[in-house]
Amino acid sequence: MTGTHRNTYFGLLLFVFAGVVLAANGSAGMEVEVLRGRGGRQDGEVSRRIMTFYYPWYGTADGPGGAGRTMHWGRIDAAGKDIAASTNYPVLGAYDSHDRKLIDQHCRWARHAGIDTFIVSWWGHDSYSDRAMEKILDRCRRHGLKACIYYEAVPRPRTPQAAADDIVKVLNKYSSHAAYLKVGGRGVVFVYGRALGQLGLTGWFEAIRLINERYDPGIAAIGDKFSFGCARVFDGVHTYNTAGSLRGVKPVELRKWAGGTYRSWVQLADEAGRISTLTVIPGYDDTKIRKPGLAVKRYGGELYRVQWEEAIKADPHWILITSFNEWHEGSEIEPSVEYGDKYLEITGEFAGRFKAKKRSIHRVVDSGGISADEKARLKSKLSGVKIGVLADADSMAFWWLVDLGADIEILSWEDVAGGKLTADSFGMVLYCAGESYRRTVRKIGDVDEALSRYLAEGGTLAVLPSMPWPFYYDEDGKTVRTGERFGLTFGRGWERPASDAELTFVQPGRMLRHLPERFAFPRTGDLRWRPFVPREKDGGYISLLKLRDGSGGDLGDGIAYSESGNGQRVLYVWFGLLEGPYAQGLLYDVFDFLAGREKK
Repeated sequence: MTGTHRNTYFGLLLFVFAGVVLAANGSAGMEVEVLRGRGGRQDGEVSRRIMTFYYPWYGTADGPGGAGRTMHWGRIDAAGKDIAASTNYPVLGAYDSHDRKLIDQHCRWARHAGIDTFIVSWWGHDSYSDRAMEKILDRCRRHGLKACIYYEAVPRPRTPQAAADDIVKVLNKYSSHAAYLKVGGRGVVFVYGRALGQLGLTGWFEAIRLINERYDPGIAAIGDKFSFGCARVFDGVHTYNTAGSLRGVKPVELRKWAGGTYRSWVQLADEAGRISTLTVIPGYDDTKIRKPGLAVKRYGGELYRVQWEEAIKADPHWILITSFNEWHEGSEIEPSVEYGDKYLEITGEFAGRFKAKKRSIHRVVDSGGISADEKARLKSKLSGVKIGVLADADSMAFWWLVDLGADIEILSWEDVAGGKLTADSFGMVLYCAGESYRRTVRKIGDVDEALSRYLAEGGTLAVLPSMPWPFYYDEDGKTVRTGERFGLTFGRGWERPASDAELTFVQPGRMLRHLPERFAFPRTGDLRWRPFVPREKDGGYISLLKLRDGSGGDLGDGIAYSESGNGQRVLYVWFGLLEGPYAQGLLYDVFDFLAGREKK
């Protein structure tokens, strides 16, 4: 699917999602045209770019930033070439980010290295970083560079409206500047994972809708998460830091990880018609500021080179560098006493290769291996089933059902506690959030009571979370672990398996036909294992996917369905499976299975 067809596809997707979200808000009619107009984009609008995350938060007591004190450096020992809060020592020494001569030097270095865009860490209006932004834009214009903001945090009360107000003000203030980065006339804003998590994907969908409603010509928002849902809410996807995946990895081992991972990230964006980005880092070391911290060795530049080579092969729109000058975390490519200008030179070598290669036409293939006819049949099977979705939906399961065109309604916690969730109204209800939920609306535990009542009436709870342990925390962050009340029982798991463990998923009854009969447990990413296990009274328990160790030992179920003696009907999918290569096929089979149970 390419060009106009891809744009039409995503426009229809947003139209469907508009009906889902706005029906819940009671205002679908007047917003459909706005959402339809937010469809896909033409590849021709997105030029090749080399971008780097840039930090304007440094200050010296006598610098022009106006702070009158040291900012972000801590104790400075110029004679000993040591800074308390910096892993390495800048060639320029401790500097002030508001110094125009300093910004000029950074721009010259960036141009020399083939970098054309600064993604500037931004911490709110009239913050230290905000006061540097105009100076950065002016110097970027002088040197032929672009810049945009990295939106770090949503201001209180941390609502979609608060985020929209904040970003509209940013765009009104900066996006008319000749050096501010735009795509198709839209101001680019990168959204960091912290800010993304503060609203969740559905919250950001609403925030972006509000921004586009109030700001013409709109925003090009790039979300910090490689997920099915993020690639549908945002205009592009990225990740700030891959250090967690590179911990203890040597360059020869890195090539395999980067080759497979980078291709999958680009495909994720291509499937949704969004801007694809890949992140490369020279290394990482925050052990000077965090304990125990995390360190990723640079291997004399070889780690950086391998990432560049594989990123160029994967053919994204943009390559991002973490970072130009995040000195606290030792990820900088800015010249240092320790490394000189080595990483600027390596960057320049590969930036030239990347920009010289025209982006090829990326033909999008449905990675789930599911035909259009199969999807139509499943949609038909689900046509008589109204599906409720509990608030804060985040996992791929929700967005996949949106794509499918299923009959979905998002239920607020007020809806649930107020009695709207009944088995007569909703054949099944989905939990697609992380580990937290709202347990109390009016009286303590009224949501728990409502969910228990729904299950007792014969409703089905499908738990397809975005994090390991659903119903683990309440709205106050208190550990409650109430999932067992709803039929969810977990066996012994782990935070991370042993490095030499041989772990394989197997299908006991071969009921998931789009999944292999056997496949390996993932080796990267969040590997926290929370297996579903039957209780004695679960007479209707069906194991759909089981994890076994190298000797064939049973480690619990990754997918299971339970009909307990007290009438509870629950389906569970381990969250890690929704991030794996078989996720789309898995979701098809799971909902096909549930549709069959609903017809009985």
